[in-house]
Amino acid sequence: MALLQQSQPFLEPGRDSFDVELSDFDGRHDDRTPDNHYSNPKPAAQAKNSPWLIAAALAITVLGFVINTESTEYFETELGWRKPFATLYLTHTSLALPWLCYTLYSRFSQRGVTYRAWVRDYNNSLREAISTIDAYTTDGPWMVYKFKGRVGGPLDFLLTTMAVLTVVLTMSGASWFVALAWTTPADLTAIYNCSTFFAAAFSVPLLKERLGKYSIVAVALSIVGTFVIAYGDTTAVHDPGDKVGTSRLFGNIIASVGALAFGLYEVLFKKWACSSQPMGSRQSLPLTLTASALTGFYTLSVGWVLLILLHIFGIETMVWPSGEVWLYIIIAVLSGSISITMLAVLVVWTDPVFGSFANVLSVFFVALSDWLLFGLTPSLATYIGGGIVVVAFSLLTWDTFAGKKVH
Repeated sequence: MALLQQSQPFLEPGRDSFDVELSDFDGRHDDRTPDNHYSNPKPAAQAKNSPWLIAAALAITVLGFVINTESTEYFETELGWRKPFATLYLTHTSLALPWLCYTLYSRFSQRGVTYRAWVRDYNNSLREAISTIDAYTTDGPWMVYKFKGRVGGPLDFLLTTMAVLTVVLTMSGASWFVALAWTTPADLTAIYNCSTFFAAAFSVPLLKERLGKYSIVAVALSIVGTFVIAYGDTTAVHDPGDKVGTSRLFGNIIASVGALAFGLYEVLFKKWACSSQPMGSRQSLPLTLTASALTGFYTLSVGWVLLILLHIFGIETMVWPSGEVWLYIIIAVLSGSISITMLAVLVVWTDPVFGSFANVLSVFFVALSDWLLFGLTPSLATYIGGGIVVVAFSLLTWDTFAGKKVH
């Protein structure tokens, strides 16, 4: 395979794209994309996303994280099925479900259109959306591998970048479970939610964003609030004889890597899977859901190999869940799928820093749900930390909607 150099145009005139069209499978080419399809792209819709729509997406994201956390805790602690890497595999694989639901709805709503025409139009609109991403022209030439004599197209770019993001997201999720074996839950919660800081830090060099002063203060306050909740909650007592927390420095380093990876994931998703032209919420959904779904398909096709290796070496032996366990696994997986997908939507609609606040807010609401569901009364520190997080979120919201234009 040959790697196209930066000095060469990404799409050379007169050469065929290697992207597969539906018509390639039956030998007919009357439905192929016209050669001049990208020569005069349609201007993007100059629409703004409604603040109320963004608020609804944020509420769904936080609610999904809370349900995922509580249901996972229940089948691991109460029902005794503690298989974190299998749970991670199922959750990340399920990221394909929102895209599948969206495409089924799209097909049903356009059922009067022939299947071939519908696939062609969807394929063309997706390519057109990818072609409006600045990183497609700047990063595409050196990122995309092509067969000799072929030129990489928009779909090649999306497939390549989402493969990289799948590795980053998997690293972030796996580090949580690895770190938990060495450090304390309080340390892990506090450090992992510092991903907001890393999202802000990566946004400056990678997205060329200028953070407002309120956003900087909000990020700092969110970290303070998370630390107050994590270390001030006396209801979580750690047994000194337990293995957990026996090597806090090593565990904290692993947790820091996970926080960094999650912040990087949010920023790179914005860079590689978000149109650089102003788009309304409805117009941006196909690209966002497709990009997120690719993580699910990549995890489905590769992740099972890791599970087999973990089983062979006795790190995580597979045990078939009971019916009750399956019920809570399904609840956890579906809520996790929705929350992670909606987090990607929030990142696209706003920015990585605003999207990452969904994680921070979920810490406080998980504590409240523990109180309502299990009678674990929150400590004073939980209320204080939660108040600090709410103030931080208010500052960030003001800076996002008043200080900057929401695309």
